[in-house]
Formats: sequence, C-alpha cells, structure tokens
Amino acid sequence: MMTPFKLDLPTFRKMYPGLTEDVISDVELLTLWGVVDALLGDGEGNFPYPESSIQTILYTALCHLATLETNGMNQPGRIASATEGSVSTSFENLKIQSETGEWWNQTKCGALFWVLTKRYRVACRFYGGRKFHPWG
Repeated sequence: MMTPFKLDLPTFRKMYPGLTEDVISDVELLTLWGVVDALLGDGEGNFPYPESSIQTILYTALCHLATLETNGMNQPGRIASATEGSVSTSFENLKIQSETGEWWNQTKCGALFWVLTKRYRVACRFYGGRKFHPWG
C-alpha cells in the first residue's frame, strides 16, 4: 500500500532549522526531493510508509541528502583519523552489515532514517520503487 506525500518546505525547514535558505536553497531541496522520490517512492509522489510516520521518515531522508550536499566534503564517510604534519586524513563509514546502511549512517538524519525504516526492510534490503516484487 502506497501513501501519497508532498514536500512542504516551510515545515521541513522548521524541523531542521540548520538547513536554512542560506545553507541550501529551495531549488536544491526540490532537486533532492526528486532523489528521495526516486530512491524511496514510485516516482509519482507515493511512498510505502504509513501516514502516521511518513513525514518523519521522508524528511529524515531529505535531511540526510541535504547534509551530504552541504557539508563541504566530497568524500563519503566520516573522518577516521587526521595528522597535522604533512596533512593526512582517512575516512570510514559507520559499520553496518550492509553497504546501504553504511551510506545512510554518514549523517545523524540518515542514521535516524535507517532506524525508523528497519521494520520496512526485508532481510536487510529495502524494496521500494516502481512495482518491484522481490520474487520476480
């Protein structure tokens, strides 16, 4: 069962006050919302989450993408170590038992998304998108 949902930018910005217009524009957020729809929905604004939790789930996903977009770093993962003399830095993802989980766990919002959507994943996989059925 799919639930329709539309992005409400003022509500999103109230939930995530650090993502102001100075940090990320409405146009960029709308572009990232298209990514959220492509990743988690059916491409027509419908998502596989119940109405009671859909806003929280989708806005954490959008926050994750916006944070990755605006953090000023072009590499995935967090800093694991840094050296000052001759400047050396290494990065790592938080350890999760799936590559997808590691990607989501790069930000606080993404980690919350991963926890909120645990019940919707089957065998550590999320089956979303257009009329996809895991058995063919």
